[in-house]
Amino acid sequence: MIITPRYTIIEDGAINKLEEVLKNLNLKNPLIVTGRNTKKYCKFSYDIVYYDEILNSQIRFEYDSIIGVGGGKAIDTGKYLAYKLGIPFISVPTTASNDGIASPIVSIKQPSFMASAPIAIIADTEIIKKSPKRLLSAGMGDIVSNITAVLDWKLAYKEKGERYSESSAIFSKTIAKELISYVLNSDLLEYHSKLVKALVGSGIAIAIANSSRPASGSEHLFSHALDRLKEEYNLNVNSLHGEQCGVGTIMMSYLHEKENKKLSGLHEKIKMSLKKVNAPTTAKELGFDEDIIVEALTIAHKIRDRWTILRTGLSREEARKLAEETGVI
Repeated sequence: MIITPRYTIIEDGAINKLEEVLKNLNLKNPLIVTGRNTKKYCKFSYDIVYYDEILNSQIRFEYDSIIGVGGGKAIDTGKYLAYKLGIPFISVPTTASNDGIASPIVSIKQPSFMASAPIAIIADTEIIKKSPKRLLSAGMGDIVSNITAVLDWKLAYKEKGERYSESSAIFSKTIAKELISYVLNSDLLEYHSKLVKALVGSGIAIAIANSSRPASGSEHLFSHALDRLKEEYNLNVNSLHGEQCGVGTIMMSYLHEKENKKLSGLHEKIKMSLKKVNAPTTAKELGFDEDIIVEALTIAHKIRDRWTILRTGLSREEARKLAEETGVI
């Protein structure tokens, strides 16, 4: 398994260095996996397939690598295909909405699973800066979730004896704290670049720990619970993963505050940073009725076998009180 990328290029015009990177890696016959809206960035003489047509395509085995160009679905599909074929994967994100651009995790459907991390990450900040603002806001939600993810991980270590990596935890937490500090104390002119670097760092922390623990805790369980309810009730809500995780982080950090006075004010700081980049902080802004938020909180602990601040679950009364006290509803 590739733990850290051999090449990480994050700068304006980075995509123009793709062929140079391939040459340095001695890769001569890659397959590009992309979407219809991002094909315009694939100005290379390599075979191309759309991520939503992979299952219907005959993928030849002479390809020596897979390049994912686009958003989360293109990156995840490319990562999955490379893993199945046993060949290297190169990540070329065109937006920055989650840390999947650098992590070994594939989240095409739940439950997600560990594949192999990208051998190279080429993030063209000129392209990313032009991506939909909402996606860049969602990326902030995925990064702040590192805070509660690490707190949950340490809690599981203390209460359940779960394996814990202090170095990975500190690395992941520091990434989130630095981005929050930048957002709260700047004019955001370099936000897109800072965000990409944070997401790449978060993905690397996952790869080093060989676990999603450094970046996924109770807030992600809440997000997955919302996804489950969307499907179960056929809800017409188009909230994004990072947006849901951000709102979840507000509530989960508040639960941690109640057990640790040293964390006092944490959820408000997180909420302010999300607001600064125009990310949702309430049920209404996410597009959910209050009752859905409450129900998601009560079932989140059942989503997967992972010990968090939710422990054995919240009652409906506890869930509603949590959402109300944090201003989510």
